[in-house]
Amino acid sequence: MAVRIKSITFDCADPYRLAQFWSQLTGFVEDPDNGNAPEDPEGLLLSPDGSLVLLFIGVPEPKRVKNRVHLDLVPLERRRDEEVDRLVGLGARVVDDRRRPGGAGWVVLADPEGNEFCIERGDVERAPAVEQLGLAFAAVGDLITKVRPEQWSAPTPCTDWTVRRLVNHLIGMNRVFAALLADEPAPRPAADHVEDDPAGAYRDSAARLQAAFDAPGVLERTYFGPLGAATGAERLQIRLYDLLAHGWDLAQATGQPAALPDDLCEQSLAFVRTQLTEHARPGRFGPAQMGAEHAPAIERLVAFLGRPVNTGR
Repeated sequence: MAVRIKSITFDCADPYRLAQFWSQLTGFVEDPDNGNAPEDPEGLLLSPDGSLVLLFIGVPEPKRVKNRVHLDLVPLERRRDEEVDRLVGLGARVVDDRRRPGGAGWVVLADPEGNEFCIERGDVERAPAVEQLGLAFAAVGDLITKVRPEQWSAPTPCTDWTVRRLVNHLIGMNRVFAALLADEPAPRPAADHVEDDPAGAYRDSAARLQAAFDAPGVLERTYFGPLGAATGAERLQIRLYDLLAHGWDLAQATGQPAALPDDLCEQSLAFVRTQLTEHARPGRFGPAQMGAEHAPAIERLVAFLGRPVNTGR
């Protein structure tokens, strides 16, 4: 039978100091009913949901050898190199730099008492591959094919958009992005992309855009558009979060399960948290909504983008 990890324990000389360092590293917090104090023989930190404890126990002997167990950590909202710089400023030191050309690899750090841990690439750097975009296209395409004739005029969570207008937007944005990547003129903003075959038009536009992203050098090149400059890899992430969010809108409007790839929703949420400031919201997104911490990733994504999510299940 599997076990649950209750706590991770650090032997150390100064429990209070080390707990402060790891609190700033992880975002774990002191027990609100029993906080840490400099003279305490132990220090304790709780994960945000209370499911995991970091325990720091004072011992007389110093650390002499490399630890046999260490933590591999992934920044949630920063890039790896930014996180390394932040932690060095907090008192960590670089033990081994395993970063590789192209962005792969990790950095081995040691906390103020020499305990080693690794910082890997952040969630915002783990850009989805073109193949993964294809999975999202397929999932949303399945939703479109199951729209019943009477549902095309139904309202959606997007204000003033019917199901038909929402699908028209999805097809149109696929064509806009494909034109941008190919240095071609964009289609007219008011064009009717749905015509008589919504599912077929969507599949054709998705296939064209996926092929455009898959062309050599596209992900590395910088493209300029109405919202500024972005690399092809960043354009892919922008297209992905819009696609997933509107896939959820479509599912809500038509009463279908929002069976969208959870890992891509997590990546998209990490990306938009770094890109979408409050100043970027007016006219494009509503204020971020409160969402349940353990809700599916797609619900946390759309809540951050301003959709009210019914968590009363």
